[in-house]
Amino acid sequence: MRRPIWIHTSGGASDGRVERGDAVNPSRLAHRCGYDAGAIIRAVLPRRRVTPRTSMKTNASVLAVMTCSLLTAPLAIADDTAPVKSASVDLNGDGTPEAVSIQFDEPKNEFILKAGSATVRGPGDDNEPEGVFIVDLDSRDKRKELVVRTGQTDYDQRSYIYGFDGKALKLLGTVPALTEAKGNGIILSDSWQGFWNRRDKYVVDAKTGKVSEVPQDLYAVGVEATVKQSFPLARSRTDKSAVATLAQGSKIQVLAAAPSDRKGEGYLYLVKSSTGLLGWATAKDLTGKTDGLPLAG
Repeated sequence: MRRPIWIHTSGGASDGRVERGDAVNPSRLAHRCGYDAGAIIRAVLPRRRVTPRTSMKTNASVLAVMTCSLLTAPLAIADDTAPVKSASVDLNGDGTPEAVSIQFDEPKNEFILKAGSATVRGPGDDNEPEGVFIVDLDSRDKRKELVVRTGQTDYDQRSYIYGFDGKALKLLGTVPALTEAKGNGIILSDSWQGFWNRRDKYVVDAKTGKVSEVPQDLYAVGVEATVKQSFPLARSRTDKSAVATLAQGSKIQVLAAAPSDRKGEGYLYLVKSSTGLLGWATAKDLTGKTDGLPLAG
């Protein structure tokens, strides 16, 4: 069973948290992954039944739970593949299908993945995996890959990607999440960073099948907020001289994030002021001195 999902909000409960089933704004949750909340809810409502924790919960509570559950689930992979416990599939393109299965060794907290006569173990997360995904990361070759997803939250989720060469299962790479894989040799992977989604790009080596990250200097953020306490914007990531001082009540746009070189600082954020000036802000200033960021996690 998966752990309860907690949603941080800027209002509501006095401790800043609400439990699964409490009324939160589905559109705020949808913003985390850039989806249309209405479309998500319309897609889910006919097929799922959610029982509120008490009879006093409103429809908004149900929608919030369902939206949150969907957003924290893995996204569609290529052709909307679903995880399976066992299958028969040709993994290495030799025309002979391999028997694929996955089990969970609870005492060792490890998953056991099998393909043909090959076996590999991987780290668990104190829960049995929902199954193994069979995907085609590059439709130009004849191979298929196996993906095991672990983790109970947006912060600890990992997707382990395995290939089979006819003799052994080999780890091709690990990504936070297999958000999008359309068979073109490219993987897009999202990971939640408190109030924005970091999207990383990975490529599959055509010869070895190994998965490697494509470095980015900046990550797109794209959220808006209102300044509740004035603070300065720095000229650059290395020059703290103020290019602008944000006025209380003014609107800002957080455009991008760059990993900080300073230990424990996380990211620095490129911000556009209401007057059209660009400068850099710390996460501490943004989360502590603005309102309206879609804080959830």
